[in-house]
Amino acid sequence: MKHYQRRYRACYLGALAAVFASTIFAVSLQFFKGAVLDLAIAGDLPGALRYAALLLAFILCENLFYFVYARLSARFTAGCTEALKRDVFRSILRRGYAAFRQRPQGEYLAKYTTEADVIQDRRFKMLPMLWEILFKILFVSAAFFLLDVRIALLTLALLTTPLYLPKLIEKPLQNAQSAQLKAAEAALACLNDWLNGFEIIKNFSAEQSVLQRFDVLNRRAAEKACRNATLGAASQLVTALMSYLSYFAVLLCAAWLVLRGDFSAGDFFVAIGMIDQLSYPLISLAGILRQLVAVRPACRAMEQFIAGGKADKAGGPLSAVSCHIRFRQVGFTYPGASRPVLQGLDFTIQKGCRYLLQGPSGCGKTTAINLLLRYYDADAGEITVDGAPISRFGSTYGCITVVRQDAVLFHDSLRNNLTMYRSIPDEKLFQALRAVGLQKFAGRGALDAQIQENGSNLSGGEKKRICLARALLRETDVLILDEPLANLDDAAARRIEDLLLSIRDRTLLVVSHQFTPEKVNQFDGVIRFGGA
Repeated sequence: MKHYQRRYRACYLGALAAVFASTIFAVSLQFFKGAVLDLAIAGDLPGALRYAALLLAFILCENLFYFVYARLSARFTAGCTEALKRDVFRSILRRGYAAFRQRPQGEYLAKYTTEADVIQDRRFKMLPMLWEILFKILFVSAAFFLLDVRIALLTLALLTTPLYLPKLIEKPLQNAQSAQLKAAEAALACLNDWLNGFEIIKNFSAEQSVLQRFDVLNRRAAEKACRNATLGAASQLVTALMSYLSYFAVLLCAAWLVLRGDFSAGDFFVAIGMIDQLSYPLISLAGILRQLVAVRPACRAMEQFIAGGKADKAGGPLSAVSCHIRFRQVGFTYPGASRPVLQGLDFTIQKGCRYLLQGPSGCGKTTAINLLLRYYDADAGEITVDGAPISRFGSTYGCITVVRQDAVLFHDSLRNNLTMYRSIPDEKLFQALRAVGLQKFAGRGALDAQIQENGSNLSGGEKKRICLARALLRETDVLILDEPLANLDDAAARRIEDLLLSIRDRTLLVVSHQFTPEKVNQFDGVIRFGGA
């Protein structure tokens, strides 16, 4: 977390300078209060008014510098949190697809929301506050020594005892914090799954069962949060009681000094004011230290998560296919599976040709595509591109575009869904839309229209064709369509078939077990899996 603090050190140092100045004015004005009181008792009205004017000026300066401190402190906290969340999201995007799928989506959301917010509240916010409190303690303590060495030593001895408490309960605090984060993460992961499967829940009338499961997770998260808060509250209670007992002890000592004649009324007034200024910071310091101690495991876990966001394949990108792609006796078994999904797979894909990959569900068609995309490495045999082993390349995205069975559209404009935030002339977008039979969207008004989440304002066929138009606009050497006819009515499926067979300017791989038999012979080759 330190590199985030260094990135915004200008705001951090500015905040420290402002609170330093504010503290000097806050401590100094305590003496003016005492002087005003003593001069008023002595009947020196002009002197009392003079010090009252100084007192007012110092109060204004204290509050002005504190405002500057609050602004810079807020900017530091917001900047660090922004950078942290950016690194969390960048870490997610850097992961290979296979590595990404090893964690539930809810866990990624929890990292971005719950855990990042905890670090914001319990580290980034606390750091400027820590220095604010330390400056206050330092200057008030120095002022106490100027006032009276005896009461200064007694005050420091008594009021600093609560500071030892966070260290004594360090482990329970950290364990409670970690347990709360894990419970919240588990609840969020399940909630994300249930929202993704909302239609299934409704279709199976499983609302009550899902609610019962949610109640268990939600109750567990609440219990962990309550335990964490209770432990913090108990620590705060002990700290406050110890501080107030110390406060009364120092108050009695100051009263005794007045009775002895060592203190004037103004000195007593100054002492009481500075005890107030010292006791609250010391109570706060104990709380801040408790928070900084408790958040350490969360910071370490977040740093490990961010550091783990690396592509899982070494090597440079594959940018082009000049001649052919060859599968040579390829075999593959998924981790933990007892039987291979592919065994002895052998075929060649020539550049510029169209191929249909056929076979029953579960026979390995999609797995072969995932091996070509470098999501996994073959257990046996090899895959080569223009004679070079595919294992030399960290990614094949540079020359391959894939369109999956599920049409994925973002809650954004049609233009951005087509371009994926690249700069493409509108006329080219219109051509792509017309090519896939979506002439009604080939206009600037339609391009700027919003697509709702998951394309809920479009038909299944429209979503499929928009995804295909997006793929065509990318213009890579190889285009892969994984089950493009799934979940379509007969008329929409036939239109998609004709559209695919009209593609001539790139290598085409269509994974499908439901292509119309009369049209199969229009492919340059049919690759059969699983004895199909």
